[in-house]
Amino acid sequence: MTESPEADRKTVWLAWAAFGAILGLAAFLRLWHLDQNGYGRQYYAAGVRSMMDSAHAFFYNAFDPAAFLSIDKPPVALWMQVLSARLLGFSAFSVMLTQVVLGVLSVWLIHRLVARPFGRAAALVAALCLALTPISVAVDRSNNTESALTLVLLLAAWALLRATEAASGRLLVLAMALIGVGFNVKMAAALILAPTFFLVYFLGAAGLTVGRRLVHLATSCLVMVAVSLSWMTFYDLTPVDQRPYAGSTQHNSMTELMLVHNGLSRFMPRAPQPLAGPAGLNDDGFITAADLGLPDVSAVKPQRRAAPLWDQSATGPLRLVSPFHAAQMGWWLPWAVAAVVLGAAGWRRGAALTPAQSSLLLWGGWVLSYGAVFSFASGVFHTYYLHVMGPPLGALAGIGWAALRRPREGGWRHGLSVTLLVTAAWLFYIERGTLDGGPTWHTALFALSMVGLLAAAVGTMVLSPRLRGGPVATALATTGLVASLLLPTAWALSTVLVRPNVAAPFASIGALFDRKPVDPDAEPARRAARDQFRRLVGFLKANRADERFLVAVPNATQSAPIIVHTGESVMTLGGYLGTDPILTPADLERRVKAGDVRFVVLGGPSLVALETTASERALAQWVRAQGVPVPQELWRSRAGVLLSDDPALSASPTAAQLYDLRPPPGGVPYRRMGRNPAARSEPADPFSFGF
Repeated sequence: MTESPEADRKTVWLAWAAFGAILGLAAFLRLWHLDQNGYGRQYYAAGVRSMMDSAHAFFYNAFDPAAFLSIDKPPVALWMQVLSARLLGFSAFSVMLTQVVLGVLSVWLIHRLVARPFGRAAALVAALCLALTPISVAVDRSNNTESALTLVLLLAAWALLRATEAASGRLLVLAMALIGVGFNVKMAAALILAPTFFLVYFLGAAGLTVGRRLVHLATSCLVMVAVSLSWMTFYDLTPVDQRPYAGSTQHNSMTELMLVHNGLSRFMPRAPQPLAGPAGLNDDGFITAADLGLPDVSAVKPQRRAAPLWDQSATGPLRLVSPFHAAQMGWWLPWAVAAVVLGAAGWRRGAALTPAQSSLLLWGGWVLSYGAVFSFASGVFHTYYLHVMGPPLGALAGIGWAALRRPREGGWRHGLSVTLLVTAAWLFYIERGTLDGGPTWHTALFALSMVGLLAAAVGTMVLSPRLRGGPVATALATTGLVASLLLPTAWALSTVLVRPNVAAPFASIGALFDRKPVDPDAEPARRAARDQFRRLVGFLKANRADERFLVAVPNATQSAPIIVHTGESVMTLGGYLGTDPILTPADLERRVKAGDVRFVVLGGPSLVALETTASERALAQWVRAQGVPVPQELWRSRAGVLLSDDPALSASPTAAQLYDLRPPPGGVPYRRMGRNPAARSEPADPFSFGF
């Protein structure tokens, strides 16, 4: 019996209304309280402000307006943020809005990719899962590059599936060119997906001979390589005196950045570089929960403890199924596994893949390839990298849910009930560390989730002989789905209701347990940091002549806030961490004589110990020998807070000292700053949480 045209139109309208509601939910979670995140990682925000008004700085992805140093990532993601800032004006909102838009577009695109082979119901669930994935919400509320990478890979997936279905070499070239664009978002992180793309096309492009498929794959591979290396090659071929220094490299080369810092170093165990005793840092020199504005929960269950700035979890095949990592993106893993099992059951050896099977292979290969890389990345690894795994897991969850609710269309008799029971056990595994330490609302939410899953499972088992994919089966499956979404929604809200670590975001249910309203202006450390910033910048501006750089500082932790809030050029002597050998003492001496820079800061906050490399020590020794210390009462606040955009980093015992390399002759006194001179240079931005 077929539905009438009127009923079909009503169904379509309801499906589109539901999709609109999901997009609205995704936008709401990514926009609500976004002001608390300020500029996010100010290292990137400084690059955006620097690139806005200079084509040279824009093309070379410069960190500072003078194009002295480049960002240690390719430029595409930051170019998107620059476009937003040009349209809306530079502000925290325009910088962060870019990732919000990209995140919502990813939700829209995953719906379209799933709907074509699997139908509207599967697509709606896939979109809902991605909209609620905790790590997706956290990262889309930051200015990290993962949101751009994920969207570009989803666009590439769209082109691949169309290419496979049509056996089109041109569409395959488009798909691999988009992988190349992804390389220019985050280098090798995009190439992880290329083998899966090759496999999907080779097995799914029906009607082509093996030789023809290989020709298409080889051609598209060449295009991918050409697009990937285009910007990087042009950068390295530019004379070094006509471009910025390549940040986070030892030899001023983007090729080195690709192969080492953003390549092999991710798989090479790295000994942490301790900071020499800053308050609020642990013994390994990494940021602790207190520094991230989260409760001190070191004495309670591990799931309430905040992850450090760098993810220090043990590598191995079970890394990503730990409760903490599973809570970021893996809540619906049982539904995803069911989708793969059901898809594999329908595969026939030797036959070309159907569009649905090609889609399943794509999503499954996506999860496995990134999961394998992240599991064994023993170097610098951040939890927010898991953002790229949200779309395939959401897609597989929607596909699995839709298949299991229709026993006659690919499910098995007790498949839905088994999946619901496994989901209940999986959620208990993730949440077990918080059950005896959480507040009443969390216990009630957990109980409601378990009751919903178990009731749906029992109902499915009891009624399974009479279930044939009708409304009762759909109602039971929907009950189980909603129950499984309650806890991940709470985890997602942990990054919405509480200001997270904006530089390295992740979800933590513990952040909601002890949530207290915070007035940033009432925090002594933040007030002192703001006053310190204004005093230092005010002094530098008052005593500046025609120097190109307002000041030189050891690292980007110190230079980024000045660039963001004033738009002035700052010489970052050692790059992002302070360890890049950018200048020799002779180079700095020439720049001082040429009138490029006068004032230099030594010491102060840093993510790693200062003056540990030969280049750092040589520069510091030359500055101390040639410079004159500026009396601290002229540029430093009475509270003694050091220059940083994060009060947690303002307690370094390596005291900052300002040196004058061109002191006024004959004891001429320094000019005093005016009333809040730095404030006049700051953007009028209600979303600025900094100084």
